[in-house]
Amino acid sequence: MTTQDTPNDRATTFQAVEGNAGEHYSGATLLVSAYAVVWVVLLAWVAFVWRKQSALATRVEDLERVLDNAAAERQKRG
Repeated sequence: MTTQDTPNDRATTFQAVEGNAGEHYSGATLLVSAYAVVWVVLLAWVAFVWRKQSALATRVEDLERVLDNAAAERQKRG
């Protein structure tokens, strides 16, 4: 853009590119690809959270067992 260009000098309508100007993908292909990526990321996140929740549940069960054992020992001692 030169310094003499004004807004009136620029095109205000869509003009299709003529010829083979690189790779072209249809809108439907791009839309399906975008949805596929979103679903893969979402499923990976759910699997990650599921694993973390499972590990946390195991740790809580272990803590409850240790606390129950400590309480039982304290009851035995008096």
